[in-house]
Amino acid sequence: MDSQAIQIIHTATRLFEQYGIRSVSIENVCNELRISKKTFYVHFSQKEDLVASVLDYQENVVHEKFSKLLKDKNAIESLIIIIKEIKKSVETESQSMCFDLQKYYPKIHEKHELKKLEAMKIGFEMNLHQGIAEGYYRSDLDVELTSLFHSIQMKKTFEIMEQSPKKYTKKRLVEFFIDLIVHFIANEKGLKYMEEQNTKSE
Repeated sequence: MDSQAIQIIHTATRLFEQYGIRSVSIENVCNELRISKKTFYVHFSQKEDLVASVLDYQENVVHEKFSKLLKDKNAIESLIIIIKEIKKSVETESQSMCFDLQKYYPKIHEKHELKKLEAMKIGFEMNLHQGIAEGYYRSDLDVELTSLFHSIQMKKTFEIMEQSPKKYTKKRLVEFFIDLIVHFIANEKGLKYMEEQNTKSE
């Protein structure tokens, strides 16, 4: 992908997050970059292609960020970092962009969600193997089923609880689910180490 296409994606990402996808037209993106629509269409055949590219870009940013944050960390340290980043993303996520994506681009949204779930499953499975090897997680864990449960249940938990007559914040749901997972996978040594790390960071 050439530099101009990347500039278009960067600009569209910022505008989508600020105003939502539906409110931002191809013309808005072109005006922001001072390029013609003809130039835009050299890189993207339609707005849907741009939306998909923006999601891919966001995924790559998250992947690179976690690669740096988790380098040389043990499983518990990695889990703490992941927990903090999940909480942060829930609080800063663009609600208008998420709403527009689900309502007006359902196929792209579904494909993106499946990709995220698979990445989450693989990443969590790696963390489980690492934690078991380091002696922080239960040695009797069924790694494959635990990672599958984790990736599917988070999405289902949000969907079901968000439909509850009593509304719960995403932050509260994330904290509840994380507490559930941590106490399921960690052994006594792991829970003690996590408590110590959380105390130090407060």
